[in-house]
Amino acid sequence: MDLPNRYDRAPSAWLEGIFLLLCAAILTWQLLLPGFIGMANNGDFPKVAGPLCLEGADRETEKFEYFQPVYVRGPASCYNPHIPSSEIVPAWLASSLELVLGDKTHFDIRWLGALHALIFTAVYYLLLLLLRPLHLVARIVMALAALWIFADVGFVAYLNTFYSDVPAMLGGLAAIFLAVLLARSQRAGLPLLGLFGLAALFFVTSKAQHALYGAIPLSAAIWFGWRSRNPRGRLVAGLVAVALVAGMIWVIGRTPGWYTAQSRFNLIFLKIARASTTPAQDLRELGLNESDARYSGMHVYLPGNPMLEEAYRNRFYAHTSYSKVAMFYLRHPARAIRILRSDLRLEAPLRRVYGNFPKSYGRPPGAQTNQFGTWSSLRIWFFQLWPEHIAVWYALAILSAPWLAIYEKSRFRSALLWTTLAVALAGAGEFCVASLADGAETFRHLWMFHVFTDVTIFLALVLVASQVQHCVSHARSSGASLNPPPAF
Repeated sequence: MDLPNRYDRAPSAWLEGIFLLLCAAILTWQLLLPGFIGMANNGDFPKVAGPLCLEGADRETEKFEYFQPVYVRGPASCYNPHIPSSEIVPAWLASSLELVLGDKTHFDIRWLGALHALIFTAVYYLLLLLLRPLHLVARIVMALAALWIFADVGFVAYLNTFYSDVPAMLGGLAAIFLAVLLARSQRAGLPLLGLFGLAALFFVTSKAQHALYGAIPLSAAIWFGWRSRNPRGRLVAGLVAVALVAGMIWVIGRTPGWYTAQSRFNLIFLKIARASTTPAQDLRELGLNESDARYSGMHVYLPGNPMLEEAYRNRFYAHTSYSKVAMFYLRHPARAIRILRSDLRLEAPLRRVYGNFPKSYGRPPGAQTNQFGTWSSLRIWFFQLWPEHIAVWYALAILSAPWLAIYEKSRFRSALLWTTLAVALAGAGEFCVASLADGAETFRHLWMFHVFTDVTIFLALVLVASQVQHCVSHARSSGASLNPPPAF
């Protein structure tokens, strides 16, 4: 078991307050002050901004290249694709606040960025709580490491956007840190358990891709409830479980069929048929006609693609499904492995691809900021140097974490290990789904894979710091017992 921490009575509040102020300053500098940055729209913003009757002042003409900070309000900007996402909640709140307190005709995305930043700071506070079992020096080092990793522009630039991956990132991080706090405690605190449920629900309902991993926080909630000896704790855990199941069903069930059909079209014709030596046979297995082989290499955003025709779109939707895609991969596992390896080498290194600056800044199209970007640059460099390192890392995390956790006597380190396993499973799942279930912009759909990867790295660093602290404390106590002070 852990030896008593002689810094347990250290003034945690002032230390955590300093780091919270530092975090807020970094976010404010990047997102709100003159010279602020964000991320260019790839065409996904209307899924969230459209239902709020907001449209970029550029009228979608500067996608990918320039960050658009100003949006026009009004009936002409209304568009509702009926794609569910929890990101609509903070976007609606930010839009409503500016409508009451500021501009009535335009929306400055920094209102949303500020709200995201506030949530991010609260998530960072949870991380600081997680570090409390460490000694003072280790806590300082790990708190700084967390800012280096998670306040990197690769994370923060998302906060000034309408991407539905933002609630996935914020909710996912909060749920992970709360899971460690809950797992290391003797009993599940009701407020923390409720916050865990809210954070996990925020993640699960961000979009259908992430809802697939709701089973992981659902399992955690059930375990927290089973471990709790308090009837109220079990009740709260049960309510969290029900909410997560309902959220998963809602976001997957309400995602329009035409939207998932677009992803299947991109997958089939951009990844499967284009790289196939027998495209006609593959298309028959996937439910299509041999004549559809002429569409190999096309995607739904290409002018003249057949999905623009209602008759073909209806036929494609009726005859294809992800279950057929899954069966295709089972019959041709080498094809699936080839796609995964290709995306690992070509798509995974593309962690930052869209422009960070408004056009008014006078920067070249697609220009990206270099400030606060050393962590993402390091990860990109390592992917380019040795892409397969990530397979080795995930194998170590998934295989070693449960084995070490079983024999670990420290409740804190055991919580870190089990949480690392859960995060690694989610990260591996994110990579496989992004690679094998869609064909367009795989690099951006791998975003949460990168987030979960960085979390596993951080948790591993905390684990090492805790183990070193334990070894040093044990060595000191053993030395003291072997060398008692002289008696006078």
